[in-house]
Amino acid sequence: MYHRVASMRRIVLFALLTITACSSGGIDGFVNNPGCESIAKHLTEEPLRKATIGLVSGDTTRMVDVEVADEPGSQTRGLMCRANVPYGSGMLFEFNELASGPFWMFNTYIPLDIIYFNSAGGVAGTAVMLPCPNENGLTESAWRVHCLEEAAEYDPGKPYMNALELPGGWLLSEGLAIDSLPEDTQLQRFPAVIR
Repeated sequence: MYHRVASMRRIVLFALLTITACSSGGIDGFVNNPGCESIAKHLTEEPLRKATIGLVSGDTTRMVDVEVADEPGSQTRGLMCRANVPYGSGMLFEFNELASGPFWMFNTYIPLDIIYFNSAGGVAGTAVMLPCPNENGLTESAWRVHCLEEAAEYDPGKPYMNALELPGGWLLSEGLAIDSLPEDTQLQRFPAVIR
């Protein structure tokens, strides 16, 4: 029952935020607000590297098309200001060394599921991350603090080498629950296709 209520809450919140944030104007695929203009412009001029990865469990591989955030700037921006993230896609964060601590949802308008992976490619933790909108007209500094406080819930509690952000609910549509992934779930990379 709890999961159904939480899922419904996410759907309603997503719909309201999308309708509000994405109304007319702006760069296609990005939220139309002044705080997102520079991020949208940067990503349309310098798109991130794309790759296909697999979430492997037993004999099943679920393919995911990802943008790769492998440098500090792209890791800081993440999926900020996106109007949507299609099912079957996401963002893979690749770190050069073990990282720790949670991701946050500052300036992020869509619900996301996150899987943290250890250096062996196994699951180090998961979280359901909800948007952190500035509903009360907070100053940017106060908004950042608010989103950091909410992010404490998303801490995997273990070090990780990679993190995968997916559209909220996509794993469930694939028959997997974010809070109870099979123990053998692994991140699998595929060689880049040169065209």
